[in-house]
Amino acid sequence: MIGKMISDLLILATIVVYIVDVSGFTQSWRAGLARWLKVQTLRPLPPFDCGQCAVFWSCLIYTIATGTFSLTAVLVSALLSHFSLALGQVLIICREMLLAALRKVEEWIC
Repeated sequence: MIGKMISDLLILATIVVYIVDVSGFTQSWRAGLARWLKVQTLRPLPPFDCGQCAVFWSCLIYTIATGTFSLTAVLVSALLSHFSLALGQVLIICREMLLAALRKVEEWIC
């Protein structure tokens, strides 16, 4: 039961880190909102544009929604949010390795 919760939270953290930190989605919607509000820059909105905050709160909300909320869930959520920067770097490294492999395949084909 705890193993499934931890794996679910790790998958959720990976998804959140990708959306908030790696994909550029946060910068896109913030730029659009700034244009719409006719301001130069927006103040930080921590639950939405901070990867650490987003991971922590999304993991806690997930555990509450699934009925697995416990001190262990809070601890795992806090640890995953602490390591969200490292998780983002791992995602970037995986992307770069995949792109390098695809370039090699392209060189072999052409």
